[in-house]
Amino acid sequence: MSSGKPRSAVNVVTLYPPKAWHLDFISDEDDEAGDYVLTKLGPRRTKLDMKFIEHYKIRKAPTKAQDVKHTHEVWDKYVAALERDYGHRK
Repeated sequence: MSSGKPRSAVNVVTLYPPKAWHLDFISDEDDEAGDYVLTKLGPRRTKLDMKFIEHYKIRKAPTKAQDVKHTHEVWDKYVAALERDYGHRK
């Protein structure tokens, strides 16, 4: 739901094991393509690079700054969850 209105979206993820994947996100409000690549930095370190292209279909699209802020908020939660999960496996 967005502003009380039903919303539709589709995520299509294409895997490129062992180090990459691609996301195509299509929704009523925007379309997004993202590429993710893992790079091994050492025996216990990995770097994740992400690149996104987003196209809004709505009038009141967020500014780039708002979009970046929201993306950081979401990924901060993912990072915290991954770090908690990794901590339990040591």
